[in-house]
Amino acid sequence: MDRHSYRIMQFLALAGLAVFLSVKYLSGSLSWYINQRYMPLTVIAILGLCGMALTAVFAGRQPAHTHAPGEAEHAQQGQPAEETTGPGSAWGIVFICIPLIIGLTVPAKPLSASAIANRGISASAPLSPGGSTQAVTFDKPSDQRSILDWVKLFNYQSDLSSVLGQKADVIGFVYHDPRLPAGQFMVSRFVITCCVVDAFAIGMVVETKGAETPPENTWVRVKGPVQSTNLGGHPMALIAADSIQDAPPPAQPYLFP
Repeated sequence: MDRHSYRIMQFLALAGLAVFLSVKYLSGSLSWYINQRYMPLTVIAILGLCGMALTAVFAGRQPAHTHAPGEAEHAQQGQPAEETTGPGSAWGIVFICIPLIIGLTVPAKPLSASAIANRGISASAPLSPGGSTQAVTFDKPSDQRSILDWVKLFNYQSDLSSVLGQKADVIGFVYHDPRLPAGQFMVSRFVITCCVVDAFAIGMVVETKGAETPPENTWVRVKGPVQSTNLGGHPMALIAADSIQDAPPPAQPYLFP
């Protein structure tokens, strides 16, 4: 590959990756892969890729290097060293293209109940990124708490007597945990600390009071008073469901500590 062709390939790879990340960012689907607090870093990365792509264009327009008399022996072997690219440079373009190829060929979709089979479901949840116990002090009404809020309460609140009986109103996808008896299921969400690689599922047990349980992986809105149960040796919140309604998947399916 000559110098000009290499610079063209370098530009296309860098610009393609920048465009791909920009589309994911503007569409909102980038948050299916990383925590929202890292979005500014992604914007910086996009700008950096654009700058590197422009640098490749300008470098490709520069005239070829003129050899000094002492370097003539390099030209005797064929083209000057600057006119060719070594294997390392070619592999560099390949490595840039790998995430682009994966992103274009693998359908973009958030994690669902099927991923729990491999990852399992957690009975605990982390505090805020800074580890502050303020994360488990709730002043907001009980019907405005997310599944993550309730899981934190049952993990870090020493006395649950004031919590039991409060009304929950949560949205999540249905997961049929094999440990639960008939008439119960989990309303679940995935939590992302850094990126989708460290995602883990949390949930609340829902008791249907004799009603038929919804199909797995459907999104539902569950309302009802909260009670306490035990699953796998861990205390968990249980909603004695007054109502279970179908719900559209939220624009942001993940929760963030």
